[in-house]
Amino acid sequence: MLILVLSLVLLATLVLMVVRRRYIGRLTSFATLLASIILMIWLQDSGLLPGTRGPLSDRRPQTSLDRPAPAPTLP
Repeated sequence: MLILVLSLVLLATLVLMVVRRRYIGRLTSFATLLASIILMIWLQDSGLLPGTRGPLSDRRPQTSLDRPAPAPTLP
């Protein structure tokens, strides 16, 4: 839900940039901030940030913020 709201605000900002053509620097900075927040939420939900768990957690390298990997079982 939060990503949807942030995406709508980002879309409104981009439309405002095209329509009003004033304060382009400020609107560009605001759009960049919104896009980076959306990206960080998506990375956290996917488990790609250190210290998070998600469906892609096993694909990234382990860091000191992660739990220790379980010991391998002997055959």
